[in-house]
Parts: sequence; structure tokens; C-alpha cells
Amino acid sequence: MDPELKEKIKRGKALFDQGRIHEGLTLLKEASEEAVDYPDIHNQLGLMYSLLGSFQMAVDSFKKALELNPNYLESHLNLSITYNEMGKYSEAVNEYEKAIKLEEVEGILTKGMRAKLANAHKELGITYLEIEEFENAKREFLKALKIAPQYLDIRTLLGNTYIKMGEFEEAIKELENVVGANPQYINARIKLAVAHYKKGDRDTANNILKETLTFAPDNEKVKAFLRLSEND
Repeated sequence: MDPELKEKIKRGKALFDQGRIHEGLTLLKEASEEAVDYPDIHNQLGLMYSLLGSFQMAVDSFKKALELNPNYLESHLNLSITYNEMGKYSEAVNEYEKAIKLEEVEGILTKGMRAKLANAHKELGITYLEIEEFENAKREFLKALKIAPQYLDIRTLLGNTYIKMGEFEEAIKELENVVGANPQYINARIKLAVAHYKKGDRDTANNILKETLTFAPDNEKVKAFLRLSEND
């Protein structure tokens, strides 16, 4: 690669990392016209377009990267996430499954890729949750936690899924793990109270909510759940 072109790509990525996306985009668009056969440039352009909300242009860029390198795992993931943002769920799942197959073959993920893969499982799980396919949602959240067990937001989503499935003991176990790791995680505490309430243990639910109000006294959601639990 021409040294001047290489420097242009480097500067474009640096601007992106600094949050100067429009400036970085201009440089990388120029670079993509000079080096049409470099999938990394098109993948980076896709990320920039996605952050700017230009989802169709992001899709086109990721597709170009994959046209040049069909085994580009990160581009498959990025394309899946973008499709999900656009509400194109079947396309998102299709790209995601391609990424999973590649990961199974390659078997090695960087820390950043592991985070991205875990979040892809999370987003797919949320999609299943929204359409009330709870078993599929549970499966995706469990896969995400296998990759990144420290992600408390995903564990909270899994707990909420168990609640919706009527598996209250499983929900309590997951949500207690979250609250144990972060005692002031309000959403997890609310879900834990809901799990106890639905299980029939109103006293425990009330105690959790009252304790939450000691450090979040103005939280209207906690107050509303407590009123519901006490007055039911």
C-alpha cells in the first residue's frame, strides 16, 4: 500500500477514535476510492455510517467488505447489528449465524470481538424477548453470558426472561447474583422484587423495594412497584 494512502487511513481511524466522525469519514471515503480492494476500509466506513444513523449506507459498506472477504467475522457482526437497528430481524439473524459459524471455525476472539459477539447475542435476545419468543431469548442471553459472564445488564435480561416464563426461582438466582455484584443496580433490584412478588413472597419483595428507596428515594418506578405490592 502507498505510504501516503496508509497515512490517510491511519488519520481517518484516529479521527474516528476521537469522535470526529465526519472528518474521519471524509478521509476514509477518499481512501476507499484509492484502495477499492481493502475490506478493512469499507468495514470502518460502515461503522461510521452506522454511528451517524445512515444505516443503509452502513449496510452497503459492510456488504462491500464481505464481498472482498466473505470470512470477515467482524463485518458479519456489524452488519447483523445494523440490520437489527433497522428492524430487519431475519436479515440480522442470518448475518449473525454466519458470524457464529466463522467463530466456531476460527475459535480465537480478541477482547473487543468477544464484547461485540456477546452484545450481538444480547441484541438478538432482546429481539426475541420483544416478540415473546422466551425460549429463544433465554438461549441467546445464556450464550452471551458464556462469552462475557461479567455483563450484569445481560444477566438482568436473563432474569427478566425467566420471570416472563414463570421460572421465578431461576429468576431470583440470576438477579441475586447481579445485586450481589452491584447492590445499587436499581433495575435488577426491581426485577428481583417482581420475581419474589410473582412467586408469592410479598414481604421479601417489599423489603427489597424499601431498601432500594434508602439510596434511591426519588425513584418513581420503585415507589410505584412498592405501592402496587403493598396495596394488592
